Amino acid sequence: MEKSIEELIYEETDKRLKEMAAPGYQFPEKADKKDFALIAGSCAVCLVLIILCMTGVII
Repeated sequence: MEKSIEELIYEETDKRLKEMAAPGYQFPEKADKKDFALIAGSCAVCLVLIILCMTGVII
């Protein structure tokens, strides 16, 4: 019998939480100003491209 999606999610969540609770687990570095600047820049470029598409400049 196949497992339901809910069971699969609970199993995967439990597995990942156990991995993160291990003493040797190394958490990733926190985002800094450079990361936020890159995200904001990417959003700005996407918005400009969307606007250009909506106005018909880019087909």
